[in-house]
Amino acid sequence: MPTFTLISAEDPFETVVAQAEASIRAGYIADYLAASNPIDRAHIAYEVELYDAANPDEQPLMDEIRGLHLPAAA
Repeated sequence: MPTFTLISAEDPFETVVAQAEASIRAGYIADYLAASNPIDRAHIAYEVELYDAANPDEQPLMDEIRGLHLPAAA
């Protein structure tokens, strides 16, 4: 369900936007990790691809999701 956030005049606009974008990206990652079956994961991956296409100036979120499955460097 969508929620609305009241932005006060005291907060710099760039900070509020950056926090909102970080929240959206974190939400996609959490949804992807919580998906219990391949169909749900495929649907979330599709939504992430649409998000990446709409935000070409940002690091691709799909790259971050793929990186979750890679072993960490020692």
